[in-house]
Amino acid sequence: MPRWPRIDAPDLLARLALSDEEFRAALAAMAGSVGPRDFTEALYERAISYPWARPATSFLLDGHEVKALDDLAAGARAGLIAQETAGRHPLLAFGSNGSPEALILKFGHLVPEQRRLLVVAGELHDFDVGASAHPTFYAAMPGTIFPSPGTRVRASVLWVTTEQFTALTWTEISYALGHVETPFIAELDGAPALDGVFGFVARLGAHRVDGEVVALAAVEARGRTARALTQEQILDDVARRAIGPGAVARDLVERVMADFGGLAAVAGPMLHETAAAFASDRWTPYPAAGG
Repeated sequence: MPRWPRIDAPDLLARLALSDEEFRAALAAMAGSVGPRDFTEALYERAISYPWARPATSFLLDGHEVKALDDLAAGARAGLIAQETAGRHPLLAFGSNGSPEALILKFGHLVPEQRRLLVVAGELHDFDVGASAHPTFYAAMPGTIFPSPGTRVRASVLWVTTEQFTALTWTEISYALGHVETPFIAELDGAPALDGVFGFVARLGAHRVDGEVVALAAVEARGRTARALTQEQILDDVARRAIGPGAVARDLVERVMADFGGLAAVAGPMLHETAAAFASDRWTPYPAAGG
């Protein structure tokens, strides 16, 4: 069994322990609390660009500084890896959590020594990355893993402290927390070999198009068997279903900005009916989540 990171925040533990019905009600209430916003071209580009730019190789985040590790001498690299993994936990990142900009924002309230993080690029085996079956308040369909035997999907492992683990869990509102037992092969020489990682999976399931789970084309994979679509193509599909024939991604983003609660009330139940619920015998829910 994994050595579970400890979460001491009662409100966060209570959120993780919500039943599926309670969770959907809480998510609907949160969506309804988002007021109208002005639509801009920048917001549209941000939505269709998810999961946003991420370094192609491993890096060290130190405050606001991003340090690539490829050019380090072998001895210096080994010492840094040993220092930055000791006592820490391997947390999977396949979307925005692999972006330095997102991590800087999410760790902004932590003390300076908790804003340092080793991010190791590599491949996760036997899973792929698709779209969670709900639009976010920024209008993208966020990523989620789904079982895909033989696929090796591009991802990263964040070597997090308990404080960083808790901070990131707070931000993953629509996700379940747990541990997946599957190899992660690091591309950084000297990085620890991993046969399992902590991670987040979408509580609302993976989005299906024409009855099949689709992969996010922006996330590279080898041996991929699922059809890969761009974020814009996925939003096109949701727009047609939630707004009507002829609607496209831009219409959906405009609707999210104008009335996120109203859009979520229509799209949420519809997408829930066709979503693929996450199921894997390699997955163990976080113990405090009641799973």
